[in-house]
Amino acid sequence: MSPSAVTSAPYESLLDVLSKTKLTNGKPLESNTRAILTAPKDPKHEAFISSTKAHPVDQQLLDRFARLTGRRPHRYLRRGIVFSHHDLDAILDRYEAGRPIYLFTGRGPSSDSLHLGHSIPFEFTQWLQEALGAKLILMLTDDMKILHDKNLAISDVRKYDIANAKDILAFGFDCSKTFMFSNIDFVGGAFYQNIISIARHITVGSIKEDLGFTDNHNVGMFYCCSTQSAGCFASSFPGILDHDRSILRDMECLIPCSYDISGYFAEVRKHAEDIGEKRPSFLYSSLLPSLQGGDGKMSASISSSAIYLADDEHVIRDKIRQAFPAGQNSMDVAFDWLRFFMEDDDELAEIQAKHQAHQLLNIELRDVLTEAILKVVRKFKTSRDEISNETLKEYMTPRLLQ
Repeated sequence: MSPSAVTSAPYESLLDVLSKTKLTNGKPLESNTRAILTAPKDPKHEAFISSTKAHPVDQQLLDRFARLTGRRPHRYLRRGIVFSHHDLDAILDRYEAGRPIYLFTGRGPSSDSLHLGHSIPFEFTQWLQEALGAKLILMLTDDMKILHDKNLAISDVRKYDIANAKDILAFGFDCSKTFMFSNIDFVGGAFYQNIISIARHITVGSIKEDLGFTDNHNVGMFYCCSTQSAGCFASSFPGILDHDRSILRDMECLIPCSYDISGYFAEVRKHAEDIGEKRPSFLYSSLLPSLQGGDGKMSASISSSAIYLADDEHVIRDKIRQAFPAGQNSMDVAFDWLRFFMEDDDELAEIQAKHQAHQLLNIELRDVLTEAILKVVRKFKTSRDEISNETLKEYMTPRLLQ
């Protein structure tokens, strides 16, 4: 497909596409090869904290969070999977004082199903929404996906928008407190004003440094961080987060995300106050390691490289069996996956003790992991089946959130 064929399609709003598109939650397109998220070792976390001047999530912060919200910290917090932050203490100060905050996160739609690594920020964000009683903005960065791949058809991206949006909503966000939008549809008005306000403070050189872009990347890619940054400002969403502009100017944003996308927000943290906005706060999570360990990548030719939320149970069992064959010496990756997905701390601690003492057969650990993953996927699919086109329209209709 030529670049001209990709970009010449007439504009259709996502809701228009939704009205005439019937999608099933099937397996990802075979032609769509994605890189699986690889878990960093602790030294990489420490290097990230040092290079970005972030702070580790420590026990004192968790104790304060629990005291203010009355909620036991999520297992991602308890286990150091959400390992660092920028200004979470300031968000808790505002929460304690009863001042307004909101959550902001998103997804670049690039396949017709999320995999388990993608589930981490959305499960955690849903938990934060409940714990803080916060309003939430969900951004679909479809524009960025088109700019990053000149051969990706816009019509495919719009289908991914719908499929990924339904997957995201299956995590149980409160519709009365949640607004989801597509960048292709929503850019304009107050939102676009904030895009250009922050864009004129960001230099090309800084984007090259933050994101590793070069002169060979297209100009649109350099602009993507400005669009995402505008979502950090409540004033981008008048009539959605609030009608009163003074309240919007005072509302601070908390962004739960994986640490590898920090570069897209590095400049907004530097320049938000230059344009009279509040600097956003962040909670950074680890990356789920490849099912195959090491630096393995997802590939359509390697069936065991990732588990998708749309996978059938027999496919999940096969992928785990292939990733951890009987007699394999190390099962550290299998245990690391349990750390992400097994809810019961006592059960996990017992398994860890037996694993470290070599008292647990590899096949036993593999079976425990399989059942833990199946439990997660079954719960997701039950919720996903309830997300209709009409449900999605409700979340994507601009309105004042409660």
